[in-house]
Amino acid sequence: MMTSPPLPSSAVFVGALGDSATGQWHHAQVAVNGGIVTLWVAAPTGWVQQFSVPDTEVTVTSAAQRITLNVRGHSYPLLAGPAAVNRALRLSASNIAGNIAGVTGVALAGNVGRGVNQAAAAQAFHAQGGGEFLAAMRASGARVSRLGYGAIIALGCGGGLLVAVMIVVITVATFML
Repeated sequence: MMTSPPLPSSAVFVGALGDSATGQWHHAQVAVNGGIVTLWVAAPTGWVQQFSVPDTEVTVTSAAQRITLNVRGHSYPLLAGPAAVNRALRLSASNIAGNIAGVTGVALAGNVGRGVNQAAAAQAFHAQGGGEFLAAMRASGARVSRLGYGAIIALGCGGGLLVAVMIVVITVATFML
């Protein structure tokens, strides 16, 4: 009995492509189908194909809600929800301002808002096909690396804990002199 070869993976991620020259984001979608990866970007005149290459020519890195495609020396960063970046900056500013002013309600609202914003960005990544796209790229043989929200939070908490321990050590060492 003969088995059929595995079908090529296919998936689409819908997001926004960052333009480093202008700082703007443009609607985009990247698809992997039949071993070919194609990136389309919305322009005023319609959809424009940025590239269409074999999946083996693409290196994919992903962190949080971002997927970056590296193709022939060019980097194409795609975000599931670019508005989340600006919201995060505004919420961080309100948290800092609340702490400086001693208004704990504003500081707390900034912290809670950042958590909600992060959850919304993670949901957008999932809903817009991020996980499926990464899985299809892995299955197709492309090089894929992912640093998800859990790892990012762990790194942030670990870094914060390290800073706190260092402050305690320095304080104790200072008072021991």
